[in-house]
This record gives sequence, structure tokens and C-alpha cells, in this order.
Amino acid sequence: MAKRSDFAGMDLLTAFGEKESSKAEISLSDIVPNPTQPRVFGKEEVSDLSESMKRLGLIEPIVVKKQGKKYQIVAGERRYQAAKILKWDKIAAIETSASEDRCFEMALAENEKRKSLNPWEVGRAIQFLRKEKRKTAEEVSKVLGFTERYVKQLSSIARLDQKSVEDLLRSGKDASVKNLEALLKHKEGRGGEMISSRKSAPLKVVVQLGKLASNQREKFLKELSSLKKKYGIKG
Repeated sequence: MAKRSDFAGMDLLTAFGEKESSKAEISLSDIVPNPTQPRVFGKEEVSDLSESMKRLGLIEPIVVKKQGKKYQIVAGERRYQAAKILKWDKIAAIETSASEDRCFEMALAENEKRKSLNPWEVGRAIQFLRKEKRKTAEEVSKVLGFTERYVKQLSSIARLDQKSVEDLLRSGKDASVKNLEALLKHKEGRGGEMISSRKSAPLKVVVQLGKLASNQREKFLKELSSLKKKYGIKG
């Protein structure tokens, strides 16, 4: 079973001990997204990736699994969406014959490898593995390299609805474990206070004008007035 550290120097299939079935250019029209994709993608980040792929091309192929006449994405959902934005006809892909459960674990591990999931998204994926796939906390912990306690903690956070998490992010708060747990407690009427924020506190500058020479004081006040006018600051 792969550990988190295994992903540092090897690709996803190698880390999970899976063999590549084949590498090929697959038509985008023959590819379908994974309905159990653990990540919620934002339009802005997909747009940013499409700009990068436009300049540099596709650096790493996506991973897919044959599903009937189509190919379902195992890893590389964001690259696939970016390719659609760029109106590519085909995309480089590696086909795997891994089981459905292993494919989900690989998708979750890839997102964790890239640090592209917030704790709530990881929690939703863990919840899916535990409820739908009957995985124990111990089994999930081995897939992600987490402690069982942390797996249970993230699974608990997943009780939050998506809108609540999005509102938290829009308010400028981090989707940290501490903030998400506090939000959950608040939602369930158990208190909870979110303290960390991505927004820095306003910077206070105290200037003792009396200690400045007359010409320096005049110059400072003139520049301050100009800055206030430029940024629409009153007072």
C-alpha cells in the first residue's frame, strides 16, 4: 500500500503498484469525468491551468479507465477541463485496468499529492470511501498516510454542506481544519469561533509629526494626501 511519501518521486500508477495498460492520444469526446471526483473545481484555477497548457502543452498525461465505449478519468480532471477550454481534439492519456475502488483511492491520493484539496474536500472523499465502499478508518489512513484520528476528524468535517464552506471562503477565512471544525460546531449549536483568516489585519502607521523638520513634515503630509486621494481613503 502506498504511503504519502511514496508520491514525491514517482508517478501515481507506480506508487500504487498498478501497471500501465497503454499510452495514447484519446479524443476528448470519448472521455467522461469521474462522478465521484473528490475535488470541487473553481473556474479561475481551470482557466489559469489552460493558460499554462496553451504556452507549455500538457506536461503530464491524464490517467483513464475504460468504461464501455468511453474512458473515465482517474486522475487529471483539471487538465481535461483545461483542454476543453483550449478546444483540443485529443489529450495524452495513460489507461489503467485498476479496480473502481483503487481508481478512487488514486484520484484522492493524486489530489493530496498536489495539495489541491482543502480538508473539507478530503473529508468528503473519506466519507465516500467509508460509507459507500465500506473502508475502515485504518484502511483509509494507509492510503493517505494519515493517522486514524485525523481520518475520523476529516470525516466529521464532511458533515458540513458545500454552501457553508463556500461562504466561509468568501468571508476571507481559511478552510483550515480548525475553522471548519468551529463552523461545524456553530452549525450544530455547539459554539465555535473561527480565528484564522487569509486577510491580514490593517497596518497601522504612527508618525510623530512634531519630531520632523518643517520641510519634512510638509513633504510627508503632501504625499499622505496624495495616497489618500489615489486609494479613496477618507479621514
